[in-house]
Amino acid sequence: MIAVFNSLPVREGAAGRVAGMFRESRGSVQSFPGFVSMEVLSSEDGREVVVITRWQRREDFENWVKSPEFSRAHRGNTDGLITGHPTISFYEVELERGAG
Repeated sequence: MIAVFNSLPVREGAAGRVAGMFRESRGSVQSFPGFVSMEVLSSEDGREVVVITRWQRREDFENWVKSPEFSRAHRGNTDGLITGHPTISFYEVELERGAG
């Protein structure tokens, strides 16, 4: 399994609004082959949103990015909330542990 970290620089104080866009989206990533989970984090200073998605394989993520569903999910208007280019990092999930 891989984890993809997508770091979005946002206008000061706008992290909650950007996170809300993900909350309100009814995107098709949840049903895309190989998708496992998604978390949306906002920084304490409100200047960054990090979207963490988990995928069975890197190829699954790459297929998502090339898909028409991805294009539809990302054509929304961010209204100047994102201030720069996102930074994407890939990680192998070596351990996942829950409460208990």
